Amino acid sequence: MTSMVIPKEQQTAYERWEMSSFSEANAGVSVSKPKHKEAAVSTDKIAEIFEKVRKEAFAKGMQDGFAAGMVKAKEYAQEDKKSFLKLMESFSNALEQSDEQIADDALSLALEIAKAMLKVKLDIDNTVVLPVVMDAIHYLPYVQKPARILVHHDDAQILREYLAEEIASQHWQIQEDNNIERGGCLVETGANQIDATNEVRWKRISDALAQNSNWLLP
Repeated sequence: MTSMVIPKEQQTAYERWEMSSFSEANAGVSVSKPKHKEAAVSTDKIAEIFEKVRKEAFAKGMQDGFAAGMVKAKEYAQEDKKSFLKLMESFSNALEQSDEQIADDALSLALEIAKAMLKVKLDIDNTVVLPVVMDAIHYLPYVQKPARILVHHDDAQILREYLAEEIASQHWQIQEDNNIERGGCLVETGANQIDATNEVRWKRISDALAQNSNWLLP
């Protein structure tokens, strides 16, 4: 059906009203467009609010997380400090033990050197026995007969040569005993005995120094 356009002046009152209503209806449709714009504006605002809340929450979370992290870091630091102190204590104890061991080793070495030097001196100095015998005699509170000095054969000759007067005046008898090493002696009276052999005298020295050094061992 072909539509015909009727000029406005030829239109009836109804036709003019109908067209006018249609125009108004169209006008009403076009008015609704700004509502979409307002809705868009509202969505942007909501998005902005959400973004702001997100940033605040993120900042709050970072702050709380940093505080919690610092607390944990302090706890770990305390644990590390305790571990470090224990390690230092163990190291200090080990160092003290090491120092003690070094001191013992040094003392033991010194004793061995001293023993070697004494043995060399005994071999080259025939008069070593003289002060040993005199000291042994002086340890006695009094001399009770019979009084004997037991020494090695070679030392007996030295005593008769150097201490003849002292021995004679106190009525000492010199008795040779080759079981006694040169440089040592046994002094015996009716009530006492003084063991001044090299082995016994060396044992007294090593015991005083809390060392186990045997004179007979090389």
